Amino acid sequence: MEKNELKLRLQALKDKGFVPSLRRSDTGIGFTLETLLDLDENNLALPDLGEMELKSQRKSATNKVTLFTFNRGVWKLHQKNVIQKYGYIDTQSRPALYCDVSSVPNTQGLYLKASDQELKLCHVDGTVIAIWPAHRLLETFKAKMPALAIVYADSRFNSENKEEFWFNECHILTDPNIHNFMDLIEQNIVVINLRMHVKPDGSVRNHGTPFRIDGRFLSLCFADKEELIN
Repeated sequence: MEKNELKLRLQALKDKGFVPSLRRSDTGIGFTLETLLDLDENNLALPDLGEMELKSQRKSATNKVTLFTFNRGVWKLHQKNVIQKYGYIDTQSRPALYCDVSSVPNTQGLYLKASDQELKLCHVDGTVIAIWPAHRLLETFKAKMPALAIVYADSRFNSENKEEFWFNECHILTDPNIHNFMDLIEQNIVVINLRMHVKPDGSVRNHGTPFRIDGRFLSLCFADKEELIN
């Protein structure tokens, strides 16, 4: 699909006004957009822009969006020790550590400290738990999301309490910017989510560490922004 074709399809969709959601759930917006654009997968291959991820966002939403997941080779302490020292016993009687971590210390005392060179996961006791070099974060970000087409929609519920969307705005975002990214961490807009526990055999189950952002601020992670429709 060429960029001009995408623009025409989105403009035609905008001209329809509110359309009923094709699925009853939070994922209804993405499913409805992909279906109406006749897309089989949640990505686009635009010859003039390359591979691009497609995301949709309710304008009223404040939910977080996962940018990428990365924690391999970053730990300065053994993950089991991190869980045992800073975690808790979960409802399944396992040592566990499931929590969001931002630039502000959380209830576990964990927080993020960002610079243009690296990102540190720290504890208020002075321990540095993990370090992500900035260049590796940028490489991971670019590999996962080199470019992004984000479509915004107004949302409402009709007389039958069924959600409807009006897809009426689209921005194309390119060139992930590590300086902006680190600034957003410092501003508590980008957070990480720790998701790990100790299994009965003593090994650690780590589900990966996603970097997440309030969807309203996605465009700030990129250096270039093009308005496709508005």
